[in-house]
Amino acid sequence: MLSLLKSKPLVDQATAEWVFETFAWALHTFDAEEFFQRTQLIQPSNEFFPGRVASVEEKAANIFQHTQRYAGLNRWPLQLLSSQQLQADPQCQLPPAPQPMLEHITRDSQLNTNNELIPVDQPLQVFYNPQQTLKPEDMAASYAHVMAQHMVVQGRVLPPGGQELFAEASELLAGFMGFGVLLANSSYTIRGGCGSCYNVMANRQPALTEYDNVFVLALFCRLKNIDNKSATRYLKKHLHKPYKMALKQIDNFPEQLARLQAINTATSSESR
Repeated sequence: MLSLLKSKPLVDQATAEWVFETFAWALHTFDAEEFFQRTQLIQPSNEFFPGRVASVEEKAANIFQHTQRYAGLNRWPLQLLSSQQLQADPQCQLPPAPQPMLEHITRDSQLNTNNELIPVDQPLQVFYNPQQTLKPEDMAASYAHVMAQHMVVQGRVLPPGGQELFAEASELLAGFMGFGVLLANSSYTIRGGCGSCYNVMANRQPALTEYDNVFVLALFCRLKNIDNKSATRYLKKHLHKPYKMALKQIDNFPEQLARLQAINTATSSESR
């Protein structure tokens, strides 16, 4: 009888443990202070993505600029190009080599676009399909995932699972940067994605399932003390119940949760 009263886990044990482990990797590698002090939960709304545009190119650029700022990468030399430019130059499909100036990654989502860019040998390219401007939420989620891929490459510290889980870990990293609602809403329960692919598809090709992304979102909100109403305000309705299931499952990992929260305490002490 007691077993019937237990909450059903949203994801399997191995996945849950990998998410906790990968969050720890992200906190240590990509600036815990930025995560705990400045990172926001990004919502698919005009409040987060304001701006008037007169063309497909302007819309793609507007979404890109907001996404780059929320990711804390305004000083990074990211170059936005269309998929037509990708077709014209197949070499653009190759992931960039690590560049020394970007190895020690510090992020600040409060910086504006007037800050001087970090000098590098070549810009980091991000491609978009003009058709995806019809789905701005998918476009922003795709941008965030590609930016996260660049961060992993430049950071030179492989995630838990190594290169084989590059796509999955970089998508989790995008959720870690605050884009969890957008990622969950655009997951479509399909696994996919290529670790060396830097183009943005018309329909986002996720590396994690809907439930994986919901679990990542729930862990993000638990660590950031974000209430349920704020977390689910723009989350698709059919994901509200899974989100609550994720929170209950996360609470069954008190030691892992405490270790992640302790990274915040350690970071705060070091900054004093």
